[in-house]
Amino acid sequence: MPTPPKRLANTSKHWTKKQLDARQQAEQGLKRPARVALRAPAWLGQDARKVWNSVKRKLRDVELLDSLDVDMLAIYCDLQARYQALGKKLNQLENMASDDEIKQLQAWARNILSYAEKLGLTPNSRARLAKKKAEAEPLDDMDQILNDVDQFINGGQ
Repeated sequence: MPTPPKRLANTSKHWTKKQLDARQQAEQGLKRPARVALRAPAWLGQDARKVWNSVKRKLRDVELLDSLDVDMLAIYCDLQARYQALGKKLNQLENMASDDEIKQLQAWARNILSYAEKLGLTPNSRARLAKKKAEAEPLDDMDQILNDVDQFINGGQ
């Protein structure tokens, strides 16, 4: 399994000046200039709304999510609220929890992690986004000249 990408501040790799600048710009590029207002959908339960507000507060500075992510974030919050409720129930029962209840709790945890990865809520997923953005480096002068020549030869196609 490959090593997951890390934030620039957490790496020990010897970066070239160009790589360093590209990576820093990519990490800064995860922040959007205008603030997006995310509103919880009406179907979200009371416990899930508490999770929603908590996640929203934590992501205030990251500005990673968009209005298109509302439904996915709502599902994540609903899963998280259900996981917490089941976890509380199992903690109260202590040693009397059945294998089925424990398996159900593990299934909720896998689903939560899956949604967290997709939403960029885990450290690895955020680092992966910054890495992808950094790897999409702008064309240097020679590449730009070759692209211009290719377009000229192919009639602008």
